[in-house]
Amino acid sequence: MRRLLLSTIPLLPLLSAPALAQDATKPAAAEDSSIWTRETLTGDWGGLRTTLEEHGISFEMNETDEVLGNVSGGIRQGAAFDGKTQVQMTLDLEKLVAWPGAKIVSSFYQIHGRDLSSDNIGNLLTVSNIAAPPSTRLGDLYIEQSLLDDVVNIRLGQFAADEEFLTSDVAGVFINSTFGWPGINASDLPGGGPAYPYSTPGVRVRVTPDPAFSVQGAVFNGNPLGKNGDWGGTEFPLEGVFAILEATYTTMPGKDDPGLGGNFKVGAWYSSLRFDDLHMDDTGLSLANPDSSGVPASHPRNFSLYASVDHQLWRTPGSADGGLSGFVRFATAPQQDRNPIYVYVDAGLTWKGTFPDRDDDIVGIAFAWANLSHSLRSLDADTIAFTGVSQPIRSSEMVLELTYQAPITPWLTVQPDFQYVIRPSGNVPNPIDPTTTLGNAAVLGLRTSIKF
Repeated sequence: MRRLLLSTIPLLPLLSAPALAQDATKPAAAEDSSIWTRETLTGDWGGLRTTLEEHGISFEMNETDEVLGNVSGGIRQGAAFDGKTQVQMTLDLEKLVAWPGAKIVSSFYQIHGRDLSSDNIGNLLTVSNIAAPPSTRLGDLYIEQSLLDDVVNIRLGQFAADEEFLTSDVAGVFINSTFGWPGINASDLPGGGPAYPYSTPGVRVRVTPDPAFSVQGAVFNGNPLGKNGDWGGTEFPLEGVFAILEATYTTMPGKDDPGLGGNFKVGAWYSSLRFDDLHMDDTGLSLANPDSSGVPASHPRNFSLYASVDHQLWRTPGSADGGLSGFVRFATAPQQDRNPIYVYVDAGLTWKGTFPDRDDDIVGIAFAWANLSHSLRSLDADTIAFTGVSQPIRSSEMVLELTYQAPITPWLTVQPDFQYVIRPSGNVPNPIDPTTTLGNAAVLGLRTSIKF
């Protein structure tokens, strides 16, 4: 798989050359001269962008930046800037080399700035879904093939599970990371699982026998960080297996259908790796016991079950998605001896078309609850018993988010945001002042997104 992925990179420009040569003299498409109405900030590049797309080559570049600050609680108060530059190229192989139903996708990230959660708050359900260790890294590099009139779709290469699994269209507006790839996965899986920014080698098969029903399954490398951290995204590690299976049933109506629709999903994931015990050592003693070896017991395998619902609750007449929508998701990783979070629930509401003539504005409110393992609570209780020093016992972490997303132009979106983090890390001592616990954190922020 490593050889396949690496060998694909130098072929990308070669695939495009013949098609471009055939139409080199074709007149450029007319470019939208108004910066306020064009779809991207840089426009049509004098017609070059349209010409390339007609030949099967499309480019996207998006810049997302934000300033977030906690005015109370956490480890300390303060603000942080972070951002993500993403560049993606898609090659439509049907247009380029007459290969029906196939495409190659590659993307790169440039991640910059600080992570407010790790630096200031110390919470598990991190407040930003773009914050990550600063780096320039390969994101996706895969080939995708549709067969039998799109009934079967296969993807092979490097990509991330959070692009297609456990997603919620309604929850996608929120900034906190848990409303994308749920915090139970990020906390319980090695390296946070195959999710942004850690794409990893895998294969995915999706079958859609009916427009209302689909089943998809994927097998990924079990640890996206591999043995060396995979900081550039080009290590293509292969260490164990992470497998995920999901079924979706949809009742979404058409634009002129007055009914309300939704998406219903159930799924499960499995990891073949070994996991450290959170409470007991390899001799059967509590890790808090002074006689403990200090080496956690090791357990083979792990799994989780989940379900989610996205549903329209009221639809603006004549629109496909305007009005009130809601989402609910539930997940459990029941083996508490190895999973820091064993029950997770989130839910939220969004309203699209907030004001007259603002059909694409979205206001949303969402809440997430992550219940921590009883093994962690037992470890805390044992620590108190053996040391005689009082300390908090971990329980659960919660977050409430209120956000407003406003497209200013087709290429510029502005999003003010408020979050309230309750019991960061489930109620733990402040590392700066262990006599106190991490306080509830009020977070204010502003995000901008630009399509180039």
